[in-house]
Amino acid sequence: MAYPELGTTGKNYAGEKLLEDLQALVPALLDRAGEAEESGRIPEETIDDLKRIDAFKAVVPSAYGGLEADYPVIPQIFRVLGRGCTSTAWCMGFLIFHNFQFGFFPKEAQEEVWSGKGYTMAPGQVMPSGEAIPEDGGYRLSGRWGYATGILHGDWMLLSAPVKLDEGNVDVRRFYLPVEDVNLLDTWHVSAMKATGSHDVTLEDVFVPAYRSVPAGAMRDGTAEGLKHMNGPLWKMPLLTYMIFGGVAPMIGAAETLFEMVSEILSTKVGAYSGEKQAGLTTQRVRMARLRMELEATIGLWEDRMDFAWNTVVEDGSLTREQRAEMRMVIVHVARKCTEIVNELTVVAGSRGTFMASPIQRFHRDVTSLATHAVHDFDHVANLFGGRFLGVDLPENAMI
Repeated sequence: MAYPELGTTGKNYAGEKLLEDLQALVPALLDRAGEAEESGRIPEETIDDLKRIDAFKAVVPSAYGGLEADYPVIPQIFRVLGRGCTSTAWCMGFLIFHNFQFGFFPKEAQEEVWSGKGYTMAPGQVMPSGEAIPEDGGYRLSGRWGYATGILHGDWMLLSAPVKLDEGNVDVRRFYLPVEDVNLLDTWHVSAMKATGSHDVTLEDVFVPAYRSVPAGAMRDGTAEGLKHMNGPLWKMPLLTYMIFGGVAPMIGAAETLFEMVSEILSTKVGAYSGEKQAGLTTQRVRMARLRMELEATIGLWEDRMDFAWNTVVEDGSLTREQRAEMRMVIVHVARKCTEIVNELTVVAGSRGTFMASPIQRFHRDVTSLATHAVHDFDHVANLFGGRFLGVDLPENAMI
C-alpha cells in the first residue's frame, strides 16, 4: 500500500528501525484484526511480534537498556499499528507508551519495573477514582476504576486516587501495583474497539508501598522525584502533550489504510444501477484527490506540531501554557478531520464495505468510537483555545 512517508527525526536510529519493523507487521495485523475483535483481546502472536522487535522498550531509558526514542518517533508507533488494527494500536500503543510514566516515580520504583525484563506492560487508567487511605509505609486503596485498556496483557496497573487531607483538602496521587492485585470486571461490551479489553477493575483494601506513589500534580508540572534521574529530554515533555499525539494516531493510521482500500475498490467498481466505471467519473476522481489532500494536510499539521513541541522542549526545556493549549487544539482538529475522511470513504466504498468480513466497517466503527473519547472533545478544547484570541485567559485548571 502506498502510505504517506513517516515523518521522523533522523537522529535516533533505534527508533527509526523500530518503525520499519512495525510497518512490516501491518499485513499480519490486518489479518488478525477480525480474530482480535471476536476474542476481545490482542492475539498473543501480535504481542510476541512486538516483543521480538523490542517495541515495548521504545520509551524505556537507555540506562535500563531501552531505546529511549526521540519523541516524534513515539506517536508514529500508534500510527503504524493503526494501519493494521485500530484496537491493537490503542491497546499495545499505550502499553508501550506508559513506560514513560514510571520515569516520574522514585528511583526504587524505576529499578523495580525496569531492571527485570527491561520494560513494563502497564495499563494506565486516567481519571481519579476510589480512595487512598494513608498508612505507615504507604496507602490502602479501595474502589472502582474504568477503562483499564490493556488489563488482559498487563504486568503492573497504573491508576489515580484521591487522598483526603486535613480540613477537607484532597491530594490526588498516581499509584502502580501488580495486576494480580486488581479484580477484573467483565464490563467491556462495546460495538467498537473491542479488542482493547478496556474492562473496569476494582481494589478492595489493597496496600501499596509509598515508593509506588507520586503526586499527580508533580507529574503535570514536572517536579516529580523520579525526574531527577531522567537525564534525557524525553521526560521534559509535558505529560498531557506527550499523551495526546499518540492517542490520536490510530485514527490517522486507520484513515491511511482505508484510503488505500477504497482507492482499490473504486479502480474496478461499476455502478450497480448506472453501469458506469467509477474510475472514469470526474466526481470520484475529484473526491479522492480532495480526500488525499485533506489527509496529507492533517498528517502534516500533526507532525509539524509534534516536531515543534519536541524541538521546543529540547531547546528551551518547556512549553508555555498557551503552547500546550495549542497542542490540544491540533489534536482535536486532527481527530475531527480523520473522522470526516473515514466517514466519507466508508460511504464511497458502497455496501460491500458493510459486510462483517470487510475491514472497512471495522475501521469505520473504531474511528467513530475513538472520536467520542473525552480527550478528543472538540467543543471543550476549542472553547479554551479560541478564547485566547478574544482576550480570555486560560483557566488555571485547564487540562493542557
